[in-house]
Amino acid sequence: MLLLLLLLQGTPTTAAGWNDAGWRALRAGRAEEAAADFAEALHRLPQSEPIVLLGAGAAANMRGHAEEARQYLAAALKAQPSLTVASLLLGEVLYRSADLNGAIAVYEQALAFDPDNRQLLSRLEAWRHEAAVHDTLSSRFADHFTLLFEGPPDLPAAARVTELLESVYWQVGGALGVYPPDIVTVVLYSREQFRDITQSPSWAGGLYDGRIRIPIAGKVSEPELRRVLAHEFTHVVVHSAAPRGVPQWLNEGLAMVMEADKTTPSTAARDEAPTPPLTQLEGSFEKLSPEQASAAYATSAAATRALIDRGGPMVIFNLLTELGAGVPFEQAFERAAFFSYRDFVQSWQGK
Repeated sequence: MLLLLLLLQGTPTTAAGWNDAGWRALRAGRAEEAAADFAEALHRLPQSEPIVLLGAGAAANMRGHAEEARQYLAAALKAQPSLTVASLLLGEVLYRSADLNGAIAVYEQALAFDPDNRQLLSRLEAWRHEAAVHDTLSSRFADHFTLLFEGPPDLPAAARVTELLESVYWQVGGALGVYPPDIVTVVLYSREQFRDITQSPSWAGGLYDGRIRIPIAGKVSEPELRRVLAHEFTHVVVHSAAPRGVPQWLNEGLAMVMEADKTTPSTAARDEAPTPPLTQLEGSFEKLSPEQASAAYATSAAATRALIDRGGPMVIFNLLTELGAGVPFEQAFERAAFFSYRDFVQSWQGK
């Protein structure tokens, strides 16, 4: 009874209190709790408050709900057009959703209220450059993809790439049990365009950041192109199932496993290079050297294979489903695999 009274005393009773609780939860990374707090604050308000709508949009973004985030942030800007922080976040949400023109429009409107904002100016310059490059590209449409490429619209190679993409769609989606609901944009760049626009490390063979981006140099073998397409499309599938909470080793490991060729690294690859601990491979690989990246990818693939071997064929689907529902990774891992993440790391790393 005493515990219940203490809990009740800590429960907010006003919209302002729920808003404050939402921001505390956001700062602590508790996205689901934050979303519920902001929803309660909005329910108690007689009219929309921009700062509460901003919080709700930030919580939706943290949960990986792009369309919900877009709606909240657009409403915040409608109520207060000068709220630059909402413009910054909305632009990024639109950009990651492959709405480049929409992102540019949001930042251009924000500059009217904050013309010296360096973040707005630098991102807007980069996005305008990207849009100018895309304006020179031809497009081809398939059932599940839009392909942008250099050359005439009827380029035979583009037709073959769209065929490969559709094949990869069914291969990867069927293997993981997840099919992305939206049309995926795929951009084929020259190597110079790819480095210039993505600022990717030299060892990167492709990128998914809301679009699949692939550098093409000279004549590319079809098996190699299919391998890269399968790798990057796996990231699309993972993101559609679990927009947040997936450690990078699992994300990249799945992409390696789903590659179409027969050279996917297995657990044997661990003998060819130093094996970094999985706990050091949970964040981005972007800053790794080529040697470190090679070891990180080989380790990720081997660990993912080991997880599938130990947890069974449904372990990945169940794990992504739990993560997509907002369950923290270690808890989701144990629910999906029936053994703890710590146990897996210790037993696999000790082999």
